Amino acid sequence: MATVLLTGARAPVALEIARSFRALGHRVFMADSLHWPLARWSNSIEHYHRIPSPVHDLHGFYAALNSIILKEKIDHLIPTCEETFYISSYENFPKHCKVWTSGISLLEILHHKYKFIQLAADHFVVPKTTSCEHFQDWKNAEEYVFKPVYSRFASSTIIRKKEKYCNAPKAAPAKWIAQEYIAGKEICVYSIWDHGVLKAYSCYHSPYRAGKGAGILFEPYEHEPAFKAVKKIGEAIQYTGQLSFDIIIKNDQPYVLECNPRATSGAHLLNASLGEAFMDTKFILTKPARTFLLRVPVLLTNPLAVFNKKFYSSKDVIFHYNDWKPALLQPASLVELFYKKLKYKITLLQATTEDIEWNGQ
Repeated sequence: MATVLLTGARAPVALEIARSFRALGHRVFMADSLHWPLARWSNSIEHYHRIPSPVHDLHGFYAALNSIILKEKIDHLIPTCEETFYISSYENFPKHCKVWTSGISLLEILHHKYKFIQLAADHFVVPKTTSCEHFQDWKNAEEYVFKPVYSRFASSTIIRKKEKYCNAPKAAPAKWIAQEYIAGKEICVYSIWDHGVLKAYSCYHSPYRAGKGAGILFEPYEHEPAFKAVKKIGEAIQYTGQLSFDIIIKNDQPYVLECNPRATSGAHLLNASLGEAFMDTKFILTKPARTFLLRVPVLLTNPLAVFNKKFYSSKDVIFHYNDWKPALLQPASLVELFYKKLKYKITLLQATTEDIEWNGQ
């Protein structure tokens, strides 16, 4: 039996991972900087530790994690959200604890959208991508997608707009990229690695999203060329931790768009196999027969989904009959996020990451 500390208790994937570890008999602890994150109510965890935000108190963040690792005798530290970058930057965790990340120098390349494309070009087919410092084709701006080099949820992405809508990348060109627009099927990949060994893999399509980028319904999707490309790059960079990709399939050719070196919603497709994927040596490839969804976000952002049979046939990733408190107490988590939204005058999606975001610090 191992003792596991999961950070990012606000994330549904953290709840999924915790339940999987607990079902295998492992001891699970959670940590986050929020008062009422989603997973703190789960009966799959022994204790929830509220810790300082790495954005607002980095030294306190590290001290709190070290204290928990020593006090609870943690064997595995698994970050799930953008606190991953701060954890990967720190080299003084107790030696007995395995930290499931690669080093910050690699994570920075993977997270930076232009640096990642330069790296990925050796392993994937990639869209034509240029730093806006060198971009010239403004008259045809609607043929491109403009993205900040550090961003999440596609919240600031400018998709196929005329030049007059591109003031932000023009004002700070070093902080933006221009990427050729590729029409096709959007898929996402989630994988788990240990020193370049692929432990688990899932792939999905999201027909429903919160905003432009955050998927909230997850349909399993199989594509062998995408799998081979992901396996190739993970082995080449000798990755450790959770690694995710956004990919477009056009004429059966996968084009990789960007990378998230952290957990994403593909973890839900692995479901009960997640703990096994981290702990065992065998490779796990998921082929689930059903879709998964975040039912409350789907209702809030796509109310017409109630007329789609997938809304009823899909498994809600929050509600479990044997662990019902996270679903029941979701409103408390939302209230805290709405408070942050109003306090900092940001969007609700931005409120979910404001205190853990990493933008090249």
